[in-house]
Amino acid sequence: MSDVFDFSTFPTLTSDRLVLRELSPDDAADLFVWRSDPVVQKYNSEPMRAVAEAAALIEELRQEYASRTGIPWAVTLRDEGRAVGLFGFAGWERGHRRADIGYDLRRDYWGRGIATEALDAMLRFGFGAMGLNRVEAQTIADNHESVRLLGRLGFQRDGLRRSYSWEDDGTFHDGAIYGLLRDEHRVVRTE
Repeated sequence: MSDVFDFSTFPTLTSDRLVLRELSPDDAADLFVWRSDPVVQKYNSEPMRAVAEAAALIEELRQEYASRTGIPWAVTLRDEGRAVGLFGFAGWERGHRRADIGYDLRRDYWGRGIATEALDAMLRFGFGAMGLNRVEAQTIADNHESVRLLGRLGFQRDGLRRSYSWEDDGTFHDGAIYGLLRDEHRVVRTE
């Protein structure tokens, strides 16, 4: 696995409409837009209350990259420089050739195929340059938008964690684990 991505240069990914680039401290105000939105954060972490929290998250994610355990990307439209999403790989297990994906997108960009396009670019990079054999995603089982997104990309549900998380509605929700293997991956058309 000596030819596997080595973290010496941050990998910028491009697609028809998007650029996935390195997070910068300058992205804090943009990141705060969706990380403070209770609708976007419904199945994620508590909504942020201050831009300083977004700045701290960016620093934490940049350290994750420096420690070679994950790759966080700011998702931008080609004709705009501002971040509209945060997508990435985490928990990269080189020996097992697997990693987890995560994704977060501004609500006013939902329904445009951006998440599908960004994740497809990541998957091509993961199965290629990172040498992954398996990519996992975890979501709340009744997060229907996330489940549909994973299905469009070919992920299969591998398991269910019953009553896995306590959510804002005051009840426990099941957590679903999805997986995609290298030989199952297909390029997705987002037209």
